[in-house]
Amino acid sequence: MFKHPLIGTSTLLMCLLVAFPSSAKKHDHHEQDGHALVQDEHRPGAKIEFEEDQDEVFEAVKKGYIRPFSEMYAAVERDLYGRIIHVELEEDDDVWVYELKLNYDNNIIKVEYNAETLEMILIKGRNFKQALKN
Repeated sequence: MFKHPLIGTSTLLMCLLVAFPSSAKKHDHHEQDGHALVQDEHRPGAKIEFEEDQDEVFEAVKKGYIRPFSEMYAAVERDLYGRIIHVELEEDDDVWVYELKLNYDNNIIKVEYNAETLEMILIKGRNFKQALKN
């Protein structure tokens, strides 16, 4: 390895990594990653599952059939008390649906939102009415 009298090996390696990042191809692929496109916000403690592959999700986002996570989280915060612990995105009879599990007062509440309109289409679980804000 090249030795420079003023620059240590680890410093030189760091300079090379900064000067020549290996993420150029990854970045192009990332733009086509529908899962990453939808998941524009990360919440600790929430398990995320995508039932459909990233290409299908990417196309659905481009067509406006799926709103991003940040908007879905805002809708949930508008409608419900509790903490999201599980998010699943799937297509069901040509409709994209966010299926959520929330923990509210130690009860698991299952909620479904239309991923395009962000309207709540189903809610169930023990004492779910107490989790509703309106």
